[in-house]
Amino acid sequence: MHAELTGGRTRPLARVLAGESLGEMAVLGGARRSGTAVAATPVAGWLLHRSSLEMLRLDPAPGAVELVARLTELVLARLRARYEAIAAELARHDLAGGAGPDPATGATAAGAHLSGPYLETLLCFRHFHDHGQIERALDGAEAIELPAGAVALAPARHVRELLLVIRGALDVSIRGSHSARRVRLAGPGRFVGHVGALDGGASPVVAHARDPVVIVRLDGARVRAMLRDPALASRRFAAGLAEDITRALRQAERPIARVETGPAGLQVRRAPGGQAGAARP
Repeated sequence: MHAELTGGRTRPLARVLAGESLGEMAVLGGARRSGTAVAATPVAGWLLHRSSLEMLRLDPAPGAVELVARLTELVLARLRARYEAIAAELARHDLAGGAGPDPATGATAAGAHLSGPYLETLLCFRHFHDHGQIERALDGAEAIELPAGAVALAPARHVRELLLVIRGALDVSIRGSHSARRVRLAGPGRFVGHVGALDGGASPVVAHARDPVVIVRLDGARVRAMLRDPALASRRFAAGLAEDITRALRQAERPIARVETGPAGLQVRRAPGGQAGAARP
């Protein structure tokens, strides 16, 4: 599999072997494919169209539920690999690692944000048909409000909660001791903390409240169980979550400026080409 570059050049991406899959990002997220697959040997396999996947997503049959869950886990594994590659790149620029920030205190309850038709407008709930299904998916989870600048998620060895943004936005980055790289700006209807909460590993990301933000903290173990739960509310929630993981991966794969700490604490943004520009501290 290779990516097409300007001038007719190509760049190899991966070699897909028997038992492996490709194209899951485009099928789950609905976006344009980012690479071209060329058969190096005669190939036989299964072709899954996006229209067929849409039917499988709501099919409670064990085989359909397991197939969709495994495709979601494949994209999640790619997201972890991408985050770890970014962390390794930052570590090469930083002589010593720094301790991550602690989650801020000062959260206040914001239960009113979970009522009414507003939730049905969020992208993660676009597969839902009524508020009752959303309530069953959230299962009594509480909404909290954080002030601008608060740390909603910090790097941790064990992440137990998946965050869902209801209002405002979380700025998600991977940090070294002297630099950081933004990997996502998660607004309403987006999730934060997939890596860690859904695969049981450590999380490398920091999530700050860009504005006053309302989030819902979802138990990671319960969300993992929902990926293989045949109940309709779980199937709809799993579909929205899979699409969001795919979006997170696409955002992490884009060239994003690195933020370095310069003299007197001034932040200097370095674009992928190396040109620097001052930013607010």
